[in-house]
Amino acid sequence: MIKKQPYLMFLSIFFCILPAYAVPLQNGAVRFEIEPATLQIKAGTAIVNAPQKAQNFTDLIYSAAKASWSWPEWNIQITAKAEGNDLRLTIISQRPQHLNWFSMPSGFDVLQLPIGEGSRIPLNNPLWRSYLTSELSEIDTNADLKLPLWGGEQNGNLYSWILLSPFNNQLTFTETDQHLILQASHEFNQLNQGQPLDVLLHVGTTELSGAIRYREYLQRTGKFTSLKEKIALAPEGKKLIGATHIYLWGNMLLAQEDIKNWSGLIGYLQSPAGANIWRNITLADKKNMQQLQGRAPESWQKQALTAAINRALVALVPMDCSPDDPSFMRAQQQQAAKVRQIAQQRLGTFLLPSEEWGSGLSETVINALSQAGLRRLWLGTDNWMAPFLHPHAVKLAEKYGYLVASYDSYDTGLPPGINDSWLTAQLPNQVTQKCAIVRADGTKTPGFGGQGYYLNPGCTLPFSRKRMAELIQLAGLNSLFLDVDGTGMVFDDYQPEHPTSSAQMATDRNARMAWFSNTIKLPLGSEDGNAVTARHIMFAHGTETWGFGWRDQDMRHNMKSPYYLGAWWPNEQPVVFFSPAEVKPLYHTVVFDPRYRLPLYQAVFHDSVIATHHWTFDNLKFKGVISTRALLSLLYNTPPLFNLSRSTLKERLPEIVKADTRFRVLHQALWDKALTGFKWLDQDGWVQQTTFSDGAQITVNFGNQTFDGIATQSLKATLADGRILVFRQE
Repeated sequence: MIKKQPYLMFLSIFFCILPAYAVPLQNGAVRFEIEPATLQIKAGTAIVNAPQKAQNFTDLIYSAAKASWSWPEWNIQITAKAEGNDLRLTIISQRPQHLNWFSMPSGFDVLQLPIGEGSRIPLNNPLWRSYLTSELSEIDTNADLKLPLWGGEQNGNLYSWILLSPFNNQLTFTETDQHLILQASHEFNQLNQGQPLDVLLHVGTTELSGAIRYREYLQRTGKFTSLKEKIALAPEGKKLIGATHIYLWGNMLLAQEDIKNWSGLIGYLQSPAGANIWRNITLADKKNMQQLQGRAPESWQKQALTAAINRALVALVPMDCSPDDPSFMRAQQQQAAKVRQIAQQRLGTFLLPSEEWGSGLSETVINALSQAGLRRLWLGTDNWMAPFLHPHAVKLAEKYGYLVASYDSYDTGLPPGINDSWLTAQLPNQVTQKCAIVRADGTKTPGFGGQGYYLNPGCTLPFSRKRMAELIQLAGLNSLFLDVDGTGMVFDDYQPEHPTSSAQMATDRNARMAWFSNTIKLPLGSEDGNAVTARHIMFAHGTETWGFGWRDQDMRHNMKSPYYLGAWWPNEQPVVFFSPAEVKPLYHTVVFDPRYRLPLYQAVFHDSVIATHHWTFDNLKFKGVISTRALLSLLYNTPPLFNLSRSTLKERLPEIVKADTRFRVLHQALWDKALTGFKWLDQDGWVQQTTFSDGAQITVNFGNQTFDGIATQSLKATLADGRILVFRQE
C-alpha cells in the first residue's frame, strides 16, 4: 500500500477540487472505478452506482486493490476493496446521521428484489412501477426483504448489492417520467454509531449469482446452518422431510358434529339440571334456542349455538389466577381439563364419545388424515387451548408420526384487561411494562394492530424460555411455531434500562430461537424466515407466498369486493382462511405471475430452511392461481400449506392428498441439496427449470402450449438416481 507522503497529500487536496476523479481498483477479473467524492462506481464499463452529491474528501490512500479516504465535513471514513468479482465498501461515521449512498443509474432494464421468494422486475412494466412506488415506496431491508440484497441486470451481467450490515437501511422507490428511481440510505444513530455500513457489490452472470454469493458469505462466516445439522440437534425434525403443513382451526371443546341429540341437549339446558350452563348463555342465544321449540336447529344455526355452549362451559370454570401468576400456563391447562370433565359429566348423553370431540385438532380429523395415506404432516394450532382441550388428539397425531405445534409469540404484550382472548400476548404486566420498546422521542412503540406494546426480545428472553418449555411439557407438543421472531422485524430501543440497537435486537431474537433448538431440541419454525433470523429455525411460513396487500381496502375491509379476504371468525373456521378470493390484477402480476418470479431465497436456504406460504394465504385461498402456485412450489421444492377444519375435510382432503403425493417424493430426494441453478427454457418465460447440487432438475411448463414434450401446466423432474417423474396440475 502507498504510504502518506507529501505528493499524496497534495493529490488529496487536489482531488477535493475535482470530484469526478475515479480510483481504479482491481484484484481479479473485474476492474472497478470509484469516485471518492460522489461514490459513483463503475464495474467494467457499466456505471452501477450513480453519483451522489459531491463531497470534499481528504486522506486518500490507495493501492491496486484498495482505497480509503475521508469526508471530513461528515466525519465519515470510507474504504473500498476489490477482490475477484467483488467490491467491498465500508463506511464508518463518527456521529449520528442519515447517509444516502446509492442510486440506481439509468441503463438497467431489470431489477431483482427478494420480496417473498424473489422477484425479477422489468422496469418498463407499469404495474410493477406502480406497486414499487406505492406499496413498497419505503423498504426496511432486513424486515421487508427476505434476503438483504438487490440486483440490477444489464448486458448479460447481474450487479448485486449485498448488505453485510443489514440493519438501519432503507430502500426508496420513486418515479419520474416513467423511470423508476431506486435509492438506498443508511441511518447512523446513537445505538449503532460504532458499527460500520458494510456492503458487497458482486458482479455475476447468472440469475442466481447474487443469492449464491450471499450464501457463500454466510457459510464462510459461520452464519449458515444446514438442515442436516439442525436435525442432528433435534432429530424430530426429520419428520419435516416431505411433510405437508396444515393448520387445524378451532380451539374450543366441541364441534357442531359432536352433538348427536340437539333437541335433547337444548331441552336439558332449559331444565333445572342444566341451569348452571343456561345462565351463562347470552340472551340472544337463549332466544334462538327457545324458538326451536324442541326441534333440532338447521345446519346454519348449529355453528353459532355450538359456540354459545362452548363459551358457557368455559364460564363454569373461571380462572383463579392472572398472567402475573407463575402458574398461569398450568392454570389454563387445568381449566381446559375441568371444562372437558364437566361436559362429559353433564352433557355426555347428548354427545359423541369424548375422544371424538373437537373441530380441527380432533381424533376424527387425525384419523381421516392418516387413513388418506398422509404419512408426514406438520400440524399447527393458532394457540395452545386446542392441545389443552384435546390431549388425546395430540397423542394420536404423534403416534402416526406427525409433528404437532402450537403458535406462540412474545412480540406484543398487552396491559391487563385488553383483549384477554389474545393468549400469546397475555404476559406478566411487569414484563410488558419493563420490556416495552421505547422510541427515540420517549414514547412506547404500539404493538400489533395498535394494541399494547412491541416488546424487546432480549428483555423478554427469561420469561419466554420459561413459557416455551412449560408449553411444550404441558401440551405434549413435539414442535413449536414462534411468530414474528423469524421476520427480521427489529427496532432501535431507547429504553434507558435496556438500550438496544436493531442489530442487537436481531441477535436477541436469534438467541431465543437458538435456546429452544439447543435446549428443547424440537423442530422450530417462525414467520417468513428472513435471512437475518433464519439460522436456528427448520421451517418458515410466509416466504413462498408472503403477506401482501395489508393496506388494500378491497382485500381487508370491503366485504362486497370479490377481493375481500374475509372475516376472522367463526372460531372453528375463520372465513379469512377458508373462503376463496379473487386476485387483483396488480397482485396477479407482482405476486403470482411465474414470469416475474425467481428462487432467490431457495438459492440461499433450500437445504437449511423449509419455507412455504403465509398461513393466511394457503394453497386454496386464491381463485385462478391455484395451479400456478402449486407448480411454483414444486419447481422450488417447497411444501404445500393448507388450512383445515373438521367440516371442510370432505372438500379439502382430496386436494391435500394430491399436493402431498407430489411434493413428498420430490422433497425426500432433494431436501438436503442446494438449489444451484435456474433458467427459462422459452423466450417468454413460461417454461422454467431449477437445478440442484446433485444434478437433479425440475422443469415446469406454466404456459398454454406443450413444450419439448412437457404438457401445459405440467412438471417433469429428472432425479439424480435416474427416476423421471411427470405431474400434470389439473
